Amino acid sequence: MSATAYAATTTQMRSSSGYQLAWGLLAASVAVGLSLNFLAPLRSTDQWFRHFLIGAPMRLTAFGLLYRLNRQADTPTIFDFSGPPMRAFLCAVPMVTLWLIFLTGASGAPWSPADQVLALGACLAVGIWEEYLFRGVLLDGLLKRLDPTRALFLNSLLFTASHPRLQALPAWPHIFLTGAVFANLRARGVSLGYLAIIHATIDFVFFLHGKRSPRPEGPTYWVFLGGLFAYALISFPRRPQIRRQ
Repeated sequence: MSATAYAATTTQMRSSSGYQLAWGLLAASVAVGLSLNFLAPLRSTDQWFRHFLIGAPMRLTAFGLLYRLNRQADTPTIFDFSGPPMRAFLCAVPMVTLWLIFLTGASGAPWSPADQVLALGACLAVGIWEEYLFRGVLLDGLLKRLDPTRALFLNSLLFTASHPRLQALPAWPHIFLTGAVFANLRARGVSLGYLAIIHATIDFVFFLHGKRSPRPEGPTYWVFLGGLFAYALISFPRRPQIRRQ
């Protein structure tokens, strides 16, 4: 093998190693979720909350591994807060508003202040990990291999499939549309740091209401779902503008 061919092969391997690890981490996450449906089925919100907190350091560890490996690529996925903050804020307003509308139907006992503090850290871990995995490394890789429409659609499907717990299945329609909006915003140039904050904010809104989630049905839910669908259509990018290093 010539030096030029060897260099080209090495470059290709470096560029794809982070993408391959992202697929491996996604597959492992789905496998664990499916296994827990049988090994530790959820019976209460408090049990779910314990699992949620336990998962936070695991997500941050996975983020660290993926971030470190992806940095070796020729065009690594950047996790930063570039771009105008006001633009990110304006992108966040419709999404947060729609989730607030949906969660008005939550009921049950309120979360304690201690629970909310713990939840805030866990929500930040989820936002950082899921945005870097899905709207970062995976979406970057898909856009290199597929046309934008297919890449964004597949990215949203993968995000939906990453919620395999039985209790999450009825929520798949709004999980898919939420993932579609995030992918669209990313393709429009919103940085991963801002997306992670928006994601964490949406997740944390749940802890400002009762412990019993609203059911995905009724007029309020359809307003919520219709709003997400409209936002996904409006935000769809004609030309992706993802910034790479």
